Amino acid sequence: MKPIFNRSPLPPNALSPLPLGSIRPEGWLRDQLETQAEGFTRPLFDAWPDVGPDCAWLGGDGDGWERAPYYLDGLVALAWTLDDEDLKAKAMRYIEWILASQTEDGWFGPEKNRDHWPLMVALKALRQYFTATNDKRVLKLMDRFFRYEYRTLDDHPLTGWAVARGGENMELALWLYNLTAQKYLLDLCYRLRTQTLDWTNHFHTFSNTMPTSRSLKWDRMLQGMKDEQDEGETLTGEARPYFQTQYHLTHGVNVAMGLKTPGVISLFKSGFKEQGGFRFGWEKLMKHHGVASGVFTCDEHLNGSNPTQGTETCAVVELMYTLETLIGLGDFGSDIPDILEKVAFNALPAAFTPDMTAHQYDQQVNQVKVSREKRRWYNNGDDSNLYGFAPNFGCCTANAHQGWPKFAASLWYATSDDGLSAVSYAPCTVRATLAGAPVRLRVRGGYPFSQTVTIEVSVKQPVEFPLYLRVPFWARQPMIYLPDGEIMQVRAGEVSCVRRRWTTGDRVRLELPTAPRLTRWHHQSGAVEFGPLLMAWQPEEEWTKLEDGSWQVETDDMWNWALMRDEPMKAAPGKERTKGFGREDDGLRVLVKAVPTDWEMDGASAGSIPMAVKADMVSSVIELKPFGDTGLRIAQFPIAAEMAKAGRGQ
Repeated sequence: MKPIFNRSPLPPNALSPLPLGSIRPEGWLRDQLETQAEGFTRPLFDAWPDVGPDCAWLGGDGDGWERAPYYLDGLVALAWTLDDEDLKAKAMRYIEWILASQTEDGWFGPEKNRDHWPLMVALKALRQYFTATNDKRVLKLMDRFFRYEYRTLDDHPLTGWAVARGGENMELALWLYNLTAQKYLLDLCYRLRTQTLDWTNHFHTFSNTMPTSRSLKWDRMLQGMKDEQDEGETLTGEARPYFQTQYHLTHGVNVAMGLKTPGVISLFKSGFKEQGGFRFGWEKLMKHHGVASGVFTCDEHLNGSNPTQGTETCAVVELMYTLETLIGLGDFGSDIPDILEKVAFNALPAAFTPDMTAHQYDQQVNQVKVSREKRRWYNNGDDSNLYGFAPNFGCCTANAHQGWPKFAASLWYATSDDGLSAVSYAPCTVRATLAGAPVRLRVRGGYPFSQTVTIEVSVKQPVEFPLYLRVPFWARQPMIYLPDGEIMQVRAGEVSCVRRRWTTGDRVRLELPTAPRLTRWHHQSGAVEFGPLLMAWQPEEEWTKLEDGSWQVETDDMWNWALMRDEPMKAAPGKERTKGFGREDDGLRVLVKAVPTDWEMDGASAGSIPMAVKADMVSSVIELKPFGDTGLRIAQFPIAAEMAKAGRGQ
């Protein structure tokens, strides 16, 4: 199947996703995906009734809402990315049932479900399957369903989660329009927009309005957790829709999805606010709620920039999917690929155990204890940061599968001038047809743990096409070495085009030098970053398995370090990485000077970051490792205000 570009009257897009299966991971990334397959995705079908043979999405009496579609969404991406026949067979059980479930009016899925939201997720999975197989039954189902929506939205409107996440529905309808040119799909998008939360205006007016205790009680009432009156008031009449809207606008996963909605709307209703919606929203989110791992906190709802607040794993993978979608919509001129890499290489792996058999509902950037205890979450449970099967709630168990395989499938995009464009240089093989000829690119070098990337070209016959090579913002004096010996001096933060007549054996080498850098965050804290990797201090970890199979992690080691101001930092590259996150011990390190502080615990979390630290003790050199390799860590440090005295330790 060829990549799909926008039809008129939609504005042209320069980039389009490659069909699923075009990109095969290699090296450490393949190990990461294979670890997910064996530790998480493959066993879940038999281990969890909510997605297993008795679920309603396979014709059983079990769960018929979002969990099986979530699971299928990641399962399809992983199965065809790894070309794993067993995983494909599992996926086909759902796909065949879904295709057979559609009724004459166009609705599909479990008979007891009348909610649009889980159908949107199922359609995301079916679209991926179509790009991998060209099974036109998918197009028939989508067309009949969208015609159902076109006829019935007034009588059967979006409700609940679907109202917050209507951008997913619009984006799928626009994708089908680009394939079929059915103009009713554009009209449908206008109608869907009227029933979807106004993320565009919200991101333009969003400010740091933190939830109050009273609104929290109302939120809980809306979720069925409470039904008593609050201060003599009940959620009836005009109050209910208002506070329901506020609930959805502060819900972290909704926000992660909502960030793509202005960009989707801009395809059929383009304006300043729509085109700038992501940028306005993202800058404000990171200002008020951002942490150094590249995400915003949301221990269910947005909860400030303190690095001990949690970020839900669902929000991590949905944020990644939003960024991948925006790139495909044509929003490549900004720093979206840099944001995507930071999330993928830090927040995503940190949510899992190294064998990917367990995950956290909430992760913390400064995480010095993993336990079943009360923390300052917005409204998550006491087990939210345990590594487990389904801590706090099962949505992440079902939804987390999409993170790694969709990232692997988004490393390269097709371009409208019949070329390929790099989003990230993780090791992989890319196959595409360019200028009518089959082309294979092999990307080697162990990026992001290595600063050198080699791209090898294989073609059956010489063929001319462009390669667009992204140069990350953090690169220092980057260079591109071409097959004929020419050297291109390129600029960080830009995309360079190499257009030539390629022959088998041609190689392009990118040198992306970088150095440890200090970035500033909450309470003037400092984070050490190396390329797209956040570096962290990892104390000695003691893992204990609890009675329900979850893992708690504790330490007796020192964690309360402060970084020395203005002291040099040194990178120690280690050996070339071949294993996924948390599975190698002698890889990249950054050496920094630090001093102990009187930074104390606040319950089960690290306390507030000290803002005035005097370096009146002997300093030490400590090793920081990639954030994604850690279970316990400090990644946002206080900064010592003074140099230590002469004679300090080395």
